[in-house]
Amino acid sequence: MGEYSSKIITVQKILIIDDEKNILDSLSSILEDEGFFVIKAEDGKKGLIEYERENPDIVILDVWMPEMDGIEVLRRIKKMNKDAKIIVISGHGNISTAVEAVKKGATDFLEKPLTIEKLLEVIGRCIKDSKDTPNTDQSFKIKSVLTGERTFKQRTIGKSIVLYGHGLHTGVKTGMILFPMPENTGIIFEHVPDGERIPAFVDYVYSVGYASSLKGKNCIVKTIEHLMASFHMFGITNILIKVSEEVPILDGSAIQICEKFREGGITEQNESVEPVTVKEKIVLKNLHPEKWLSIEPYEKLFIDFTIESRPPIYKQNYVFHGGLEEFLKEIAPSRTYGFLSDFELLSKMGLGEGGRINNVILLDGEKVINTKLRYKDEFVRHKILDLLGDLYLLNRPIIGKIVAKNTGHMENIALVKELKRIYGL
Repeated sequence: MGEYSSKIITVQKILIIDDEKNILDSLSSILEDEGFFVIKAEDGKKGLIEYERENPDIVILDVWMPEMDGIEVLRRIKKMNKDAKIIVISGHGNISTAVEAVKKGATDFLEKPLTIEKLLEVIGRCIKDSKDTPNTDQSFKIKSVLTGERTFKQRTIGKSIVLYGHGLHTGVKTGMILFPMPENTGIIFEHVPDGERIPAFVDYVYSVGYASSLKGKNCIVKTIEHLMASFHMFGITNILIKVSEEVPILDGSAIQICEKFREGGITEQNESVEPVTVKEKIVLKNLHPEKWLSIEPYEKLFIDFTIESRPPIYKQNYVFHGGLEEFLKEIAPSRTYGFLSDFELLSKMGLGEGGRINNVILLDGEKVINTKLRYKDEFVRHKILDLLGDLYLLNRPIIGKIVAKNTGHMENIALVKELKRIYGL
């Protein structure tokens, strides 16, 4: 008798719970073709019975079903098995539905009509060994390096994160869900409910001035700078952010985002990313005489920022040395600020509707009128926070000394575009 070896292949078992027969049939057919064993249930009660009987690896669960909706089914399944992997789907969803589902334990939320590529990507994230599962967004990748004078390990978050609040400029109650992603994915925003993906890269910057925004073919994501600054300082290079039109302003700073990163942990990945190491001095030209922005060679990220404005701001200067701990203690808690007259103007422009007592420092009559400052020079520290966010629109660290005076998002983006041009990114 000849010797032979055998390998046992474990087929992943997927339960689909949906009251639409065409969804059940089409999804099961596609997933069976992909090699999965599929169980179907046409309502929530039958879905719970099948879950107990079959103990599937993954559940695909519709939200809107008669008698027992998907959120209740989700709650009951998680009560049976707190580690259950559940992908919630909906044809009438929004960011509130998505946030509620993830808060209650869903692994992810997808909007109908489903694309098989996104569904397989999410299934791959549910499966522990998902190295062979393709990442579907092929339009943008960060450039990994194998050799170089200086490299940093790519990073993602340790687990999914949910944040909820209001948009500063839209005033709409909104939220966002952050998902870990594989190496070389980059930082990607996904609009809910449209499903369009927009890379957080300078080529996609749509508008600047009061906030930094990104635009894809059909969708816009606004006010990304505090989130991007947090990614920058934690070294996060691969992440998916599901959000509606605007990133929530939270308390006006980045500290709550950072606390979530600390809670969930950061995962170092195998691939590396090369920083932009500035080799020559670059001075932004054609600025107002009272403005200045330059970057020059230095051994680390270093920012020297000065602002001069009307009372109660006067002249403020802060020098940031680029470390995470300094960022968390001295920069991340600094809040968005503005003069009451400016917010009145923004309101007429349809912006600034989310500015509230607890998330914006309001200035009027040469004084702060709604809160106590966290630092006597909180205004210039917040300008550094915004700058750190805009700088990360190259999806990689920047090594150099930046000197800035009275500049904002518009000048920041101009500098980033110049770095992209010079270094061929």
